[in-house]
Amino acid sequence: MSIYHPGLSRSKQPIQELAPASLLSQLVSRLHGANLIGLAGGVVALLCLLLLHEPWNMLAPLYLAIVIWCIISPRATLYLLPLAIPWGYLDPIMPNPPPLSTADLLVGLLIAGWLLGFVLRPFVSRRDYLAGPLDREEAHVPTYLILAMCALLLMMIISTVSALSLMLSVKEIVKWGEVLIILLLAGQYIRTRRQIWLLVVIICLAALSQAFFGYAQYFFNLGPASFIRAASLRVYGSFDQPNPYAGYIDMTLTITLSLTLLSRNVMVRVLAGLATLLLGYAFYLSQSNGGQLALAAAVFFIVTVGMPRLRPIMWSGVILLLALFGAYLLNKLPAFLLKPLLKLLELVGFVPISFASPSAQDFSVAERLAHWYAGIHMFQDHPFTGVGIGNYPEAYPNYYITIFTNPLGHAHNFYINMAAETGIFGLIAFLLFLTAIFVASASAYRALNQRYVELKKQRAHPHAGTTSLQARTSYVRLQTLSIDRALAIGLIASLISVCVHNTVDDLYVHSMTILFALLPVMLMRLERITRNSDNSGGRLDFR
Repeated sequence: MSIYHPGLSRSKQPIQELAPASLLSQLVSRLHGANLIGLAGGVVALLCLLLLHEPWNMLAPLYLAIVIWCIISPRATLYLLPLAIPWGYLDPIMPNPPPLSTADLLVGLLIAGWLLGFVLRPFVSRRDYLAGPLDREEAHVPTYLILAMCALLLMMIISTVSALSLMLSVKEIVKWGEVLIILLLAGQYIRTRRQIWLLVVIICLAALSQAFFGYAQYFFNLGPASFIRAASLRVYGSFDQPNPYAGYIDMTLTITLSLTLLSRNVMVRVLAGLATLLLGYAFYLSQSNGGQLALAAAVFFIVTVGMPRLRPIMWSGVILLLALFGAYLLNKLPAFLLKPLLKLLELVGFVPISFASPSAQDFSVAERLAHWYAGIHMFQDHPFTGVGIGNYPEAYPNYYITIFTNPLGHAHNFYINMAAETGIFGLIAFLLFLTAIFVASASAYRALNQRYVELKKQRAHPHAGTTSLQARTSYVRLQTLSIDRALAIGLIASLISVCVHNTVDDLYVHSMTILFALLPVMLMRLERITRNSDNSGGRLDFR
């Protein structure tokens, strides 16, 4: 047996004969936690492939890997949520109809990963705090936003005293409780500009996948006859209805449109423009009047805020529309302008429509108005607690009029729906929540836009003695800030599109409340990350 000499280097040590006990000790020394987890995962995956039947032999290892990944790295749940929102209800693991969606389960994994951070914190060194579940920081969510969300949840809970179905109420409370969780936790794991933009890219890819799904439905005529309008099929994606599909596409379309119009980076404008064309055509195929109204409001906001030089033209257009409406009321409107205005007035219920025997062209508008009236009557009968959150369809049989006996799940106006289900205090709480969302978003945008304007002025009037390196750095920062500013405007426009579309529909379905909550979180984190970048020597990102 060779003898170890301390004077010799490790590479020059003679080869040592290893006893079985020495082999066993070296094997044990290599059984680290990560290796053990990998070995156990491989064994479980092999057993699933051998013992389970299709499709579970492939799905079970995949879901197990996702669960472990999301718990160990909670940020992964934020990247998977935009994909789960449109596609989660098609998941074969969920029963039909699902009490919970895949997006709901991902929010649960986000909570599990967050709680795991508190368990692990006493056992890791301070230098390992930025790893795994501990890779987070304070979210810095405004207190008034959290209080408004809590007040809304409280009003929903109080409304359950009038609920005919407690299960429907619990489902709605859980859905809006997830909004509070996203507001509190999502911002903790979005730490860099790169992570925000990766989330934006995933949101766009998820919407594009739905756009191509809509193309397939249109070209192969895959849909019920009730979705045919003017001899063409209204596409509906995986949302089962054209209107929520249009609302979902619109949420991403406004972001890509803002990046196309306002970004100063050529590559970003080209990619965003291509995505805008693809999403825009899918949005057109949905033939959603409410979606068109929401998109018009979002475009007005993007142009008015993002292009200050065009503001006089935009406001002139608003004045013109008001003048046309006044001329219509005075019966002074020319005939060639009357038809498009009548279509808009039918949409909002200003034109008389028969409820007993509506025409094929007026049926959808009459059905929407009938549900408005039913919701208003529910509110009149239950002004303080409503009929119970989520219980509009349960109470509808006592309030329907004429031939419209199908409750459709909501009042086709979320604000009326909220008043009917939670009463006046629930409606006030919801409006306060929306106000808090827009106040926080506007505050973040103003701070970001101020830095953009200041840097733009510095570029236009550089100080004496500015070096070429400083000028180049300033140019790169200005381009980056222009992209961030365009994204911020697009995020607010997306929020506006949802709020406007909800005047004629309900977009808080299919887990879209989670996406709605992610948008202001991304905007607030973007502003804070940009501020920290400016305060760290001009770096474009930070960790």
